[in-house]
Amino acid sequence: MYRIAGYREASYTAVVIGLIRRSVTICFCVIVLAGLSLQPVWAGPPALTPAMNAGEWNDTIALTTLGGQLYSIEKSGVLYRTDLTNGKWVQLGKADFANTRFLFADDQNLYTIETDGSLYRVNPANGAWNRVGQAGAWKNTIALVTLNNSLYSVERGGALYRTDLTSGRWGQLGKAEFGNTRFMFTDSQNLYTIEADGSLYRVSPVNATWKGVGNAGAWNNTIVVSTLNGRIYTVERSGALYETNPATGVWKQVGKPEFAKTEFLFGADASLYSIDGGDLYRINPSNGSWVAVGQ
Repeated sequence: MYRIAGYREASYTAVVIGLIRRSVTICFCVIVLAGLSLQPVWAGPPALTPAMNAGEWNDTIALTTLGGQLYSIEKSGVLYRTDLTNGKWVQLGKADFANTRFLFADDQNLYTIETDGSLYRVNPANGAWNRVGQAGAWKNTIALVTLNNSLYSVERGGALYRTDLTSGRWGQLGKAEFGNTRFMFTDSQNLYTIEADGSLYRVSPVNATWKGVGNAGAWNNTIVVSTLNGRIYTVERSGALYETNPATGVWKQVGKPEFAKTEFLFGADASLYSIDGGDLYRINPSNGSWVAVGQ
């Protein structure tokens, strides 16, 4: 896969991602693809493999969900789709994604942002890809999330951008006030950020106005973040998993503090999932109980 470096004219930063509780840190990373229009030949649906063995997600570098399925990229550049009910997986396309920085999805497609800052649309059925927008335009992105099929991203300079994922056209929202963003996520209505000082903010997706939620600095020890059914779930360095009401900032611990090694945390359907030590777990969001998937 070839990359073409480039920069957006007004580059700013901020961080977007978040919430962790257990041994899985989530990310809404992106798969990257080549700037060429080469596409794998579609030869019908690939056969599912057996459920992964212990440690099979040890080389995962990015993941996202779409339609209740897990899509993940390995260090080798391979893109996988996993059935979260039984852990069975299948490879999609060729090993074209080793340089992916972020992997995320809208309602229909997967997207990646490469290390050179280029944005690609990826077919979730066969891994075929094509570039969206100008090569290298997302070079300075530090955090991102999708909402209503638009990409919201923060750049190092603190600017927040909204990108039309169909055309790749983007525009800045509000002032460049987001340079200290550590995590960025959404509850399907608003954007949220957790800043470097551990404070949680609600951000308007229309004009980037923001307001603090809960106590300042309360999320200072958060290592991963996810959302599920209108609630924010985070994992702290202590290993504790917390559920936060984004309307009030009120939070409560869920289950035992068993999640300190969480690398990725994400929600799908009615469950939380984590990757911890290379293993995939399903977590009950009401009590923190968990079970390995696909073993």
